[in-house]
Amino acid sequence: MFPKIHLFKKRDYAYLMLAASIIAGGFAIANSQARTAPLQNTLQAYLVGVDQQGREILQPTREVEPGQLIEYQLTYSNTGSSALKDVVVTGPIPAATAYMPQSARSQARAQLQVSVDNGKTFESEPVKRMITDKNGRKVEVIIPPSEYSHVRWTMKEPLQAGVTQQFAYRSIVE
Repeated sequence: MFPKIHLFKKRDYAYLMLAASIIAGGFAIANSQARTAPLQNTLQAYLVGVDQQGREILQPTREVEPGQLIEYQLTYSNTGSSALKDVVVTGPIPAATAYMPQSARSQARAQLQVSVDNGKTFESEPVKRMITDKNGRKVEVIIPPSEYSHVRWTMKEPLQAGVTQQFAYRSIVE
């Protein structure tokens, strides 16, 4: 039997809370201040499975085993009285998991980007780099999605007052 892996280590959860921030009217609003801020958010991890009829089902989970597919759902709600501009939603890809290519989606019109350097920089998929091969030639390579450390959506339109948007992505437990 495979050992159980705890999905959210304190470091990952703390990072998510810091990473899940927005710029609204020029001020950064971190989740740690969300009780008084107009932006409320949640993160839930789901084990992806199949029922007896062959339909996909999602079951909330906190522990996983190698080979399992996990879906992370981030829900963002504007509980304020005015629209929030420049909303950015960032989700970490936990250690011991690999991002599932093309699995990120959102209800909002948003630009998706990924990070391969622990959230320092973000770029669109596929992530490409120039390397020097063994013959000394410069060649372009595509960084595999298993190297992604974060996903990020930048909303193209303000998050209107009273509106909730959901963002999701999947990873496979290694």
